Amino acid sequence: MKTATADTEFVITRLFKAPLSRVWEHWTSAERMSQWFGPKGVTTTVKTLDLRPGGIMHARMDQPGGGRMWVKFAYREVVEPSRLVWEHSFADEQANIVQSPFGGSWPLRILSTVTFAEEGAETRMRLVWTPLDASEDERRAFAEMLDSMTEGWGGTFDKLDEALAAG
Repeated sequence: MKTATADTEFVITRLFKAPLSRVWEHWTSAERMSQWFGPKGVTTTVKTLDLRPGGIMHARMDQPGGGRMWVKFAYREVVEPSRLVWEHSFADEQANIVQSPFGGSWPLRILSTVTFAEEGAETRMRLVWTPLDASEDERRAFAEMLDSMTEGWGGTFDKLDEALAAG
């Protein structure tokens, strides 16, 4: 059993077969993010992408079978083309932060840091998630979901691989 501590974090790294400039574009363009962001089977529509510290990304995620949820990034840092930092939250249609649609304890905000590094013709990306201002129960729930997050982000990055290959 995994135990939660105040410094529990989720880390996933991926090597994409695309140049850094193209990977960066897929993370920073509303049109490109709509092509790949979200777990497999989910269709995402980015409604707002204001890429600057203090700006937001707000997107609707439509699930197979008709379920819908919203996500919000509140950007803290944008360092082109090497680093993005944002507060990741579930949201409502007006971009207000809301509790997880899945029920149970889950942090309202997760600090997300993505770094990009060129490796020849490829790009290594590293994503780190850390709960922000989370209660003990929320940190525990986060720690218990590490395997699920690996699966979810892995599927999301499979979709990014496909989008990058398509051009």
